Amino acid sequence: MQTESDSVLEQMTDTRRTSNPSEGRYEYRIWPGSGHPAIAVLNGAWTLSSAERRSDIYLLNPASDRVLVKLRSGDRLEIKRRGRDVGSIQHWSMPLSTKFPLAASDRNRLAEALCLRRILPEVAGQSAAHLLSELATRDGRVIPRTVTKSRLLFRTSGCRAEICRVGVGRWSGKTIALEAEDLASVAHAMDHLLLGSLPNRSYGDALLRLVTPHASGYELLVRVPRA
Repeated sequence: MQTESDSVLEQMTDTRRTSNPSEGRYEYRIWPGSGHPAIAVLNGAWTLSSAERRSDIYLLNPASDRVLVKLRSGDRLEIKRRGRDVGSIQHWSMPLSTKFPLAASDRNRLAEALCLRRILPEVAGQSAAHLLSELATRDGRVIPRTVTKSRLLFRTSGCRAEICRVGVGRWSGKTIALEAEDLASVAHAMDHLLLGSLPNRSYGDALLRLVTPHASGYELLVRVPRA
């Protein structure tokens, strides 16, 4: 039976020709509906490097599903872009990470990332509150969602993992994620932690599923996509 790392190794030559791993990280994130064997393995065999609690505000737009925009801890703007996937592993870069106030160039990049029809005025870049107020006056294409996170971060040989308790409104759940600059490190860790049986869903993908009118929590997050 071919493992995820076997599949990735077959594709690594082509990937090296078309992407630069130093420009971002490879990621795999699952949303298990209940306990997962990876939790015990991470707590028992990986090195616990840190823990944190924070709240982020995600700015969701279904029209920009390969871009992830958030206000980290409510005061830092971050824009992540999804590049070329390798199998089920996603590659993300972060072209913008900056505190407020936002420069004109930052506001333009944000408007592009959110697929806004009009540029953002200078006042929108003064603070996160100013930005959210400006977006509230638009046509409703951008959906802000506050996400509370309680994370345990682990490391082993070039790969980072997290176990995170997530809260979105009345919904709460757990996510487990891997990230590394090296593609093979993520693939081998996926095999070791048995993550590949659940789909890889970024925060943007998961949150959009939760805010849709017919969302049903875990079912939408753990459902394997149809071939």
